[in-house]
Amino acid sequence: MTTLNRTFFGMRVWPASMLKTYFPFLLSGTTAYFLFNFAAVKMMDDPTDKWANIVENVRQASKQQALKNEAADWYNAQIAKKEGTH
Repeated sequence: MTTLNRTFFGMRVWPASMLKTYFPFLLSGTTAYFLFNFAAVKMMDDPTDKWANIVENVRQASKQQALKNEAADWYNAQIAKKEGTH
């Protein structure tokens, strides 16, 4: 009876398939990689992300508030004139 000499670069090799052994890990790792990548891309491209332009939103709100303050001052001045003339 002859025995097979299973060696690879001087190391003993067992007759197990690499794909059969690591198939669940390869499949789950690949799936996780692509799902996490998909989720990250979707989160970065979110059109309703209010935090992406928060500085611009604050500047616009400040400009609107300044206009409201000017309008309120003008209105109060008109009321003061009206009360002063009567």
